[in-house]
Amino acid sequence: MKFVRYLDRNLERSLLTVILVTISITLIAQVFMRYFLASPLVWAEELSRFLLVWCTMIGSSYAVRESRHIIVDFAPVMFGKRSITFFTLVSHLGVLAFCITALYYGVPFVERVRSIGQLSPTLNLPMWLVYLALPVGMAATALRTLQAIYLLLVQPTPSDDHDETNTEVM
Repeated sequence: MKFVRYLDRNLERSLLTVILVTISITLIAQVFMRYFLASPLVWAEELSRFLLVWCTMIGSSYAVRESRHIIVDFAPVMFGKRSITFFTLVSHLGVLAFCITALYYGVPFVERVRSIGQLSPTLNLPMWLVYLALPVGMAATALRTLQAIYLLLVQPTPSDDHDETNTEVM
């Protein structure tokens, strides 16, 4: 159970750290090889680009987990603090609908690319591994969104329980 809790708290963060460190080391090595040794690494830019794609998709899931997505909060300002839970739920449902749509179209696309057998130009990696980032990232984002919806409904914000401006004396 502790391992599952550890994964829940740290999976995306750990993956993102490994990916970003790998990108940084690769690009530093590329700059050194190109400008100081005049012998560039032909595969470095391609690897960095592919890792950045994966970083973006995993980062989407991490953003949901940490509630770091960009939000437009004019509705709670217009309708009051009691509407925060409702509009947060609507936002989560919109993200969930987007994730399901991306999965619906992304999985068959990855299957088609896999069946073609396309390889990347310099690394000779199967391109379906690169395109797999979309379904994996959207599935992880959907799971994190479902988790956020559950937590929102189980643990409402204090402003949902009572409005401090409307306290009555009995």
